[in-house]
Amino acid sequence: MATLPAWSQPDWASDVAEPFRSDGEFWSSLAASADALVSLAAAVAIAVVLVLVGERVWWSLLPFLAPAGLAARAALIARSSSRRNREAFEDRRAWREAERTAVSKGFSGALRRSRVSSR
Repeated sequence: MATLPAWSQPDWASDVAEPFRSDGEFWSSLAASADALVSLAAAVAIAVVLVLVGERVWWSLLPFLAPAGLAARAALIARSSSRRNREAFEDRRAWREAERTAVSKGFSGALRRSRVSSR
């Protein structure tokens, strides 16, 4: 299991229930999803500028590679985390509801976290 990132320790993270709170891969997946969302906003802005300055449409699609890569990374990490955490619940429905709640409580913090490490 991955170690917990330092940014997953603040008070807002305590709202996330177990087994998600102590799962490093859950937090890594949440971070990659948040990064994909932030980079998607940047990609849209860059693509609009490229179209406005008259570049070909294909050049305008290139900025979307980064968000797509981050989203794929998030999906791969989430898949591994989900398999492990699913075992802690009675049925798939209970697990799915708990996971949705955990994501909704942790995602805003993942968006607001510092992306610069202080190592």
